[in-house]
Order: sequence, then C-alpha cells, then structure tokens
Amino acid sequence: MLQITLLFAILIMVLLLIILFEGVVMQLLRWGTFRQSIKAAAIMNLASVMVWLLMIVLVGQLGIIALLLGLLLSILIESAVLIRLEPGQTRYNIFIVIVANLVSYLILLLPAFMFA
Repeated sequence: MLQITLLFAILIMVLLLIILFEGVVMQLLRWGTFRQSIKAAAIMNLASVMVWLLMIVLVGQLGIIALLLGLLLSILIESAVLIRLEPGQTRYNIFIVIVANLVSYLILLLPAFMFA
C-alpha cells in the first residue's frame, strides 16, 4: 500500500511540474497570459493523464518506444484540447503543444526514464 501511495504522490508531483513547464513555455510563446497558460496546461494534461497510465505499463515492455508513443498520444490529445479552448488558431495551437510537450519530455520524463 505504501508503494502505491508513493507512486501516486510522485505522479502528482510530476504532473504539477509538467503543468508548470508547459504553462511557462506557452506563456513564453505568447499563447496567453501566465494564468491562462497554466490553466490551459492543466486542462490539457489532465485530459492526457490516461496516456501516462498506459505509458507506465508499457515502459517496462517497450522502453523508449513507449515514451515516443506517449509523446505522440499526448500531442494528439492536448492539441485537440487546446484547439477546443482557443479555436481559430489550429496550426499555432498544435505548434504550442508540440513545443511544450518536447520541453516537458526532454527536461522531465526522458531523464527520469534514463535514470530509472
């Protein structure tokens, strides 16, 4: 039970860090204000949190391929969410999601995978 609680706490901390990183990237790319960007990043990442669960299961079996699959699925889900939040800027929204996800994967998830 303690392991599950610890894993859940770690996942929540990682989620909060990803929301922060992606929100800052979105704000730096002038998607919106800091508050708007953090809110959008939170909504996007909550929508794609199921990808995490799939990725956690598959990483043990597929390794880096699971991370790439998770990145692709995150980009697809989060693009759909951001397009819904800010319609009319589809290409820009997709660009924002790609950059934000690359930052969070390269800074947080890939190093965690490599050291695990």
